[in-house]
Amino acid sequence: MSTIDTIRGSGGAESHAARSQNSGLLHTASALIRWFGNAMTKRRTRMHLSELSNDLLNDVGIEPAEARREIKRFFWN
Repeated sequence: MSTIDTIRGSGGAESHAARSQNSGLLHTASALIRWFGNAMTKRRTRMHLSELSNDLLNDVGIEPAEARREIKRFFWN
């Protein structure tokens, strides 16, 4: 075994494990940010839907009762 192999030793395995863990955390954080962004988009569009009059809802083919059901949904649905 050469000196360089001795220096690397188990440190290479630990740094690989640390990189793998960091990659997992980044993936999880990225997925959470995407989910939150999508949830806020749903919330925002439902808020806009709540501002439309019955005539405008009918113009776009949405029944007022259907719009009310959608508006009442939680942002994560």
